[in-house]
Amino acid sequence: MDRDWMWLPNRLSRDYVEGVKSFIQVAKEHLRWDNKTRCPCRDCQNARFNDLLTIERHLIRFGFSRSYQKWIFHGEEHESQPNEQNDIGVDTEIVDATDADILNEVVDALNDACGHIDNDINLEESTTHGKFDYLLGEANKELYPGCKKFSALTFLVKLMHIKVLNRWSDKSFDMLLQVLVDAFPERSNIPKTYYDAKKMLRDLGLGYDSIHACKYDCALFWKENETLDKCPVCDEPRYKFCNGKGKKIPQKVLRHFPLKSRLQRLFMSRHTASDMRWHKEKRISEEGVLRHPADSEAWKDMDTQFPWFSQEPRNVRLRLATDGFNPFGSMSNSYSMWPIVLVPYNMAPWRCMKEMFFMLSLLIPGPQAPGRDIDVYLRPLIEELKELWHEGVQHLTCQQEKTFACMHVFYGQ
Repeated sequence: MDRDWMWLPNRLSRDYVEGVKSFIQVAKEHLRWDNKTRCPCRDCQNARFNDLLTIERHLIRFGFSRSYQKWIFHGEEHESQPNEQNDIGVDTEIVDATDADILNEVVDALNDACGHIDNDINLEESTTHGKFDYLLGEANKELYPGCKKFSALTFLVKLMHIKVLNRWSDKSFDMLLQVLVDAFPERSNIPKTYYDAKKMLRDLGLGYDSIHACKYDCALFWKENETLDKCPVCDEPRYKFCNGKGKKIPQKVLRHFPLKSRLQRLFMSRHTASDMRWHKEKRISEEGVLRHPADSEAWKDMDTQFPWFSQEPRNVRLRLATDGFNPFGSMSNSYSMWPIVLVPYNMAPWRCMKEMFFMLSLLIPGPQAPGRDIDVYLRPLIEELKELWHEGVQHLTCQQEKTFACMHVFYGQ
């Protein structure tokens, strides 16, 4: 079908207006339960749902998104291109990741993220692009003049890895950084303090949020309870008793690792972007054989109920899992922590079940298991997943001409 009218400069011309009306007729057949569908204008980029009248106005005012050549969100089938990855030079065999592999992948992801930006981006996207430009600059900056083995970023990631493995205190890490700053040339790019190091990594999306919790697992001091000093359910104090002196110490702290940035990074790296479409483009389906969750009845039922979700292979399907463990490694100590782990089922089974692709979302504190109160601690994750399901998130993709797309997430337990 000829759609040259979509790119006419005069959006008040008869051809363009008639074309928009024809699109509205197509979109009318693919509305949600609330009579809304995705808006493909340059401002919404298929990331927002609007009614048909608003969409028509947006298309007249802003025009169609340049990346929306095929109307896959409005009824047209997505044509996969199985050979599109062959010119990348990526080995599809699985090898165990060494420390060097992980460090190289961090830098590769940054390079991939910044290498395919077009000019048709809005203000929000431009801000994101600027952030990636900064990160790419940090990744390519020499550790010191003439250093070829490490960049400032790879050296810092290596140091932080060693700190975690050997349980260095923050104070000892500060002392080490100070010695390195004094020992290296004056124009070195080594952070001076642990705080500076964490700030750089947080910009990469490697940080976490600390959320205070009630001692008896009644509630989180989060959102509407954020300013409270006592539990809204049992009236237990938020902080440990310290005679009013020194820093306030919370009774319990939940660690929440935001999900969005990590999902985006799966599409930013050329090593994993194609893997996230494996279930649609490379999986071989055979009747009566279960090799992957995509072969299951539950997966197929999901596709039937939500066809708009299944039409885009980059939409993510996650499995939620949890189990308790003793962080002290001593059976005589009854302390129990509960990590909440997410597994991306878009990938092939020999990829998604590798530890390197497990995503820690929450770390529920002990000393006892949360039991039936686990829903209290799951709240930040559930709200994040609900937002990803209804609104999606824009992301950079290094494997296709389209720079920005909208990714939605479905999860199961």
